[in-house]
Amino acid sequence: MSADNDDTILAFEYIEVLTHGSDGQKKRLIQQASGTLLAGQVTVLTGTSGSGKSVLLRVLAGLLPISAGTVRLRPTHEPPHARFWDIQGISPTKWRAQVALLAQHPQLIEGSVLDNLQLPFQLRAHQHLRFDSNWHTAQLAYLGRGGDFLHKDAYHLSGGERQLVNTLRLLQLEPRVLLLDEPTAALDVDTAAQLVALLVDWVQKSKQRTVLWVTHDTQDILPLADQHWHMQAGVLTKIR
Repeated sequence: MSADNDDTILAFEYIEVLTHGSDGQKKRLIQQASGTLLAGQVTVLTGTSGSGKSVLLRVLAGLLPISAGTVRLRPTHEPPHARFWDIQGISPTKWRAQVALLAQHPQLIEGSVLDNLQLPFQLRAHQHLRFDSNWHTAQLAYLGRGGDFLHKDAYHLSGGERQLVNTLRLLQLEPRVLLLDEPTAALDVDTAAQLVALLVDWVQKSKQRTVLWVTHDTQDILPLADQHWHMQAGVLTKIR
């Protein structure tokens, strides 16, 4: 799949990920995988546990090296025919500022919700951004929560609330590519629906964004997909 499409935000071609087993033999976790994430779209990735879905997300997030192939990204606000970044030719800090991974199990620090939301702005990569309390108030209202939620102790949050905080903490940084690894798997039905609505609203508000969503919930998530990919034993197939 080529990165020549003007709507392409991220493209990867023929990537392989190799690891060494306990017997010393090489094992392919990803085999010749290619795909293109397009602007304003949700791509859903399905597959059984251990098929390589999470490995692919970690590769695209710059957290796991590739053994072969290419991964390229069109940076934010660049014209359609601008040069793509190559994951192996750009600093990890720059890459991860534009490609963000939302894990299934959020890690929060001690303190309030507000403390957790403000945490990324202490990092050098995000010091050019400003914390927007009005944006968070609007998002919390969308999620049916008042401004007092910002002052709740993170220790006392439910699992669903922790994931909502984790999601807002990531979205506020305006990544270009959002990688979702089963974000609703441990949530109750109502909170999962809120999170899905928040994420779909986020990607649809800007043509500068795209989402790759790993899920087992084909009933609720798959109807939202512009593209559907499936992975089995490290082999990626495009369903539609």
